[in-house]
Amino acid sequence: MNRVAQIKKVSYVGIGANLLLVGFKAFVGLVSGSIAIILDAVNNLTDALTSGITILGVVLAGKKPDSRHPFGYGRIEYLTAVIISALVLFAGITSAVESAKRIASPEPADYTWVTIVVIVGAIIAKLFLGNYQKNQGKALDSDSLVATGTESRSDAALSASTLVAIAVSAIWGISIEGYVGVVISAIIIKAGVELMLGSLSIILGKRAQGDLAKDIKSEISAIDGVLGVYDLILHDYGPNAAIGTVHVEVDDNTQATQIHRITKRIQKAVYDKFQILLTVGIYARNNSNPEVLEMMKFVRGVALNQNGVTQVHGFFWENGYMSFDIVVNFDADVPAARNAITQAILERIPGTRIDISIDKNYTE
Repeated sequence: MNRVAQIKKVSYVGIGANLLLVGFKAFVGLVSGSIAIILDAVNNLTDALTSGITILGVVLAGKKPDSRHPFGYGRIEYLTAVIISALVLFAGITSAVESAKRIASPEPADYTWVTIVVIVGAIIAKLFLGNYQKNQGKALDSDSLVATGTESRSDAALSASTLVAIAVSAIWGISIEGYVGVVISAIIIKAGVELMLGSLSIILGKRAQGDLAKDIKSEISAIDGVLGVYDLILHDYGPNAAIGTVHVEVDDNTQATQIHRITKRIQKAVYDKFQILLTVGIYARNNSNPEVLEMMKFVRGVALNQNGVTQVHGFFWENGYMSFDIVVNFDADVPAARNAITQAILERIPGTRIDISIDKNYTE
C-alpha cells in the first residue's frame, strides 16, 4: 500500500471512530437530556471533519506536476496541517475561555453515572485513536495526521480533566473544573502553536536537518573522483518531494567525459537513496601545482581567521586570477571579512585579481 493510500486509511478510521462517538453520544445525550454530552457529540463531528481535511489535502497534494506548478502540489499537505493546527488552537482557546468563565462564576456540577460512563468511554476511544493517528503520521511523514492525532489526544486530555474535577468535587466538595480546564487548555494551545509553526517553517523554507545533509554529503563523497562536497541546498516541495543543488570538487585535470560520469553517478546515488533530485556544479581543485597548493593553504588560513567565516572551498588560480568561496554565518559582517581577506592576499601576492563568492550555510 502506497503512502497516499495509507494516509487515507488512517483518516477513514478517524472519520469512522468519530462518527460512532457522535451517534453514541447524541443518543445518550438525548435520552438523558444532557446538553453537555450533546455538545461533546458536536465536537466529535468536528474531529471527523479534520480527518476529511487530511484526505482532501493528500488527494490534492498528489496531483501531477503541470505547467503552472512544475514542482507538483505536495506543499498542500503542509497547508492542510496548518488548517488542522488552527482548529487545535481554536479548541484550546475556546476551552480556556469557558474554563475562565467557570472560575469567575462557578456553578455546581451535576454529573450522573451515565455521563461518567460516556466520558470514560470517550477518553479511551480518543486516546487510542489519537496515538494511532500520531504514530502513523510520524511513520508516513504526514504533518496533517500528526495534527489530527494531537487534536484527538487533546480531547482525551480535556475529558480526563473533567473526570478529575468530578472526583475532587465528590470527595472534597471543591470545584476545580475551571482551573484544571485552564491548565489543559494551555497544553492544547502550546501543541497547536508548535504544530502550526512546524508546518509554516517548512513552507517558508526551513533549513535541512543535519542528519539528512550529512548523509547526502557522505553518499556523494564516496563516489570516485569527488574530492569535496559543498554548497548543498535542499528545497522541500512536499513529503518525499525535494530537489536541490550541490557543488563537488574534482581534480583540475579531470576531463569533461569524466565529469559527466561523476555528476550522473551523484544524481543516481542520491535519488536512489533519498529520492532527491540534485543539480551538480563543479569546482576544479589545483592539485598539480605545489605553489598553488601553498597559496590555497595561505588563503584558507586568512579567511578562517575572520569572524563569521566557517569554511573556504572552490579555490582556483590561473594567470593572476584567484577565485574561491567562503561560507559565512548569517550574522557575519560580510564586507569587513571580504575586505580583510582581499587586503591580506594583495599584500602577499600583489596584482592578483580576486573573486570571492559568499555562501551561506543552508544545511546544518
